[in-house]
Amino acid sequence: MSALGFVGVGKVAQTLAALWQARGVSVAALYNRTPAPAHALASEIGAQVMNTPHDVVAACDLVFLTVSDDAIEPLARQLSTGDVRGKAFVHTSGARGVDVLASLAAAGAAVAGLHPSFPFADVATARRELLGGTFALETAHSGLKKMLQELVEKLEGRVLVIPEGKKAQYHLALVLASNYTVTLYSLAERLLLELGAQDQDARAALHPLLQATVKNIITQGVPKALTGPLTRADVGTLKAHLSVIEHKLLREAYKQLARLSYPMLEARGVPIQPIETLFREDDDDAPDNS
Repeated sequence: MSALGFVGVGKVAQTLAALWQARGVSVAALYNRTPAPAHALASEIGAQVMNTPHDVVAACDLVFLTVSDDAIEPLARQLSTGDVRGKAFVHTSGARGVDVLASLAAAGAAVAGLHPSFPFADVATARRELLGGTFALETAHSGLKKMLQELVEKLEGRVLVIPEGKKAQYHLALVLASNYTVTLYSLAERLLLELGAQDQDARAALHPLLQATVKNIITQGVPKALTGPLTRADVGTLKAHLSVIEHKLLREAYKQLARLSYPMLEARGVPIQPIETLFREDDDDAPDNS
């Protein structure tokens, strides 16, 4: 397999480069706009720090563009001014499609997107827990696809092939599952703190609940993992919840999240109509702020 190069040495590059190097994949060249992170990683894995992104391309046939999403397309245009024929370029963005590398493809390079479906909060955790994870792969180039599949196998991972042009839908799924879980947790924590609970009390109440929910999703799947008043069509409890929600946006979110849960309820034979009747009555009672 060709030696790898990385342009951009943030958390993703620091994780992937070290993991692949440890599994026998040569990482030859690194470039970062501020040199310190590149030098630190290079000393760890035995790579060479280059002066420019073009130098990485010259030294490697497979180059990962591990930069911020907004920087990918300008970087691709910059690199396409050099000789990139026979080279392969891969970005690691979750939201951007392979089309952001169109300038490189037009110049004769093979291009792809390979996104690790993992929250890179810190490098140490990512290096421990990324193994066995899922990588979203988008490319029309069969040779590059095979090469990237082999790289994922080195990490004991699984490849999720994304149809061309569907990257935003894939990323939306991850955001809903990961980012907005944090938002909902923050709202729940705030409600408990408003009752006078201390931080540690709120965490003690919410953490086991959240952990058990994730375990239920993993072991029982959807829709069985869903619990609570919706699954019992407990209109009285839903009405009590609405009665204490003062923030208009949270009130709407509460009802809409419940409505988005209807397919799961229907799959379990839970009657939807009593719940929807309550919500429509609440919609009608809402003040008109137009």
